[in-house]
Amino acid sequence: MPLHPFTSTPVRPAGQRTPLVLSAVLALTLTACGGSGDPEATAEAALDFVPGEVVTLGLVAPDGSVQESHYLMHGVDQDGRLLTQDAPAQHGTLKMAASADNQRPMIALPLENSQQTNTPRLAALRAFYQQLWHGIAQRRAPGTDIAAEIGDLEADIAVLYDDYRRSGFTSVNDYVVFYEQVGENPFFDAQETVEEELLEFFYATGSRQSQLLQTLAELQWDWPGFLKLMAQRGHTFASLLRQYRSFNSFLGTNMPNFIKRYVNFQAPPRSGTLAASTTATAQTGESNEDELFFPTKTSLSVNVNSNKQKSIDILAAHDKDVKNYYSARIGYIKDVCPTRMYIKGRLGRARAELAWKMKYMSIGHNKTRAYGRYAADFGMEFFGAAETMGENHNLFMDWLINGFNYGVGSKLLIKSLNVNMEVMDFKNIGTKESPRPGFKVKVKIKPNKIFNSPWVNDCDVNIVY
Repeated sequence: MPLHPFTSTPVRPAGQRTPLVLSAVLALTLTACGGSGDPEATAEAALDFVPGEVVTLGLVAPDGSVQESHYLMHGVDQDGRLLTQDAPAQHGTLKMAASADNQRPMIALPLENSQQTNTPRLAALRAFYQQLWHGIAQRRAPGTDIAAEIGDLEADIAVLYDDYRRSGFTSVNDYVVFYEQVGENPFFDAQETVEEELLEFFYATGSRQSQLLQTLAELQWDWPGFLKLMAQRGHTFASLLRQYRSFNSFLGTNMPNFIKRYVNFQAPPRSGTLAASTTATAQTGESNEDELFFPTKTSLSVNVNSNKQKSIDILAAHDKDVKNYYSARIGYIKDVCPTRMYIKGRLGRARAELAWKMKYMSIGHNKTRAYGRYAADFGMEFFGAAETMGENHNLFMDWLINGFNYGVGSKLLIKSLNVNMEVMDFKNIGTKESPRPGFKVKVKIKPNKIFNSPWVNDCDVNIVY
């Protein structure tokens, strides 16, 4: 299985993080479909984006303001070079993707605005992409479709470029090796968000990948060995970040000292006693706060343009049976994280607007009625997609009554949407005596027929009475 060593959450240098969802609209690697005599293929040709085309992604904020990001489409030649028009003869033809007939890989690079399509940063991103292409190619069998592999990375090339520049590595190949070794460990390869957590670890701590390797070398350890140690302890990079923050807060520990403490720490025996648990927490910085809550699921698929949606119950860890809870209020709490987005190409071949909001029902525990609040049926109230929506458009009701009328290109774009919702990062926003869960919801949207990498929107949710 090809490794996907990068993140689905952008990491920007300090002062450059863009709020809201557009900071998390990622690699946007595209596969442009060629035409044929087949009617469906002809229809899909309407979705073609061409090298040199500008694609706009937008977010409509709750106050009605609009925030847009612009991307310039590039073709990829057989040497990993990015081109904004079909490759001239001396460069050969655009590399054809091995995964499908009559398709060619494309990738979008972020623009500072829709007009600036030839800047020094854009040139640097193109050069970085080619180096990344060759770095991955060195670790693959001959004939592997490297452009398609990069297309599967859930990351903006600009994010990777900024991360590489901070890493301290002297070559892109060293950078590629570092991240691929993470995926070579089965414990981390099985984690959907490991790449995101790893990049966030380095961004949040201000440390560099090369510094970590140097510290490990001084301890006569290497990177694969450190990953194996984390896996044996069942630690993710999110938990490692919590540990670092705990040490840094109480002891002022810098990264080299923290890594030395982590490597040399001997876990106490699993006696099951409170003393042993307390000692482990003090030594590792781990928090047991999330153990107060039990989500019946942490991830579920979302049905597009449907009133049938799955849901999650978030209960007390001491009682995992929802039948033992009562409704703390009548009806559902709706309008949780309402969001609207849109996508459009400069040439107008395809366009789609997306809108959704979540809901839940606040519940309490029957036997301890004064003890905390939890949630039943947390999930999407609806997730709708249409070719265009007006200002106060009730997308869900319009679908129920009239159905949607799309243009051909927009219909195929919407039909291809694959949406997933995850709940994570639980914390107690109440008190010890009366806990209430707070958590993050991550919505991933992947238009499979066009985009290889998803859009990601994070939303904080706090359960209220």
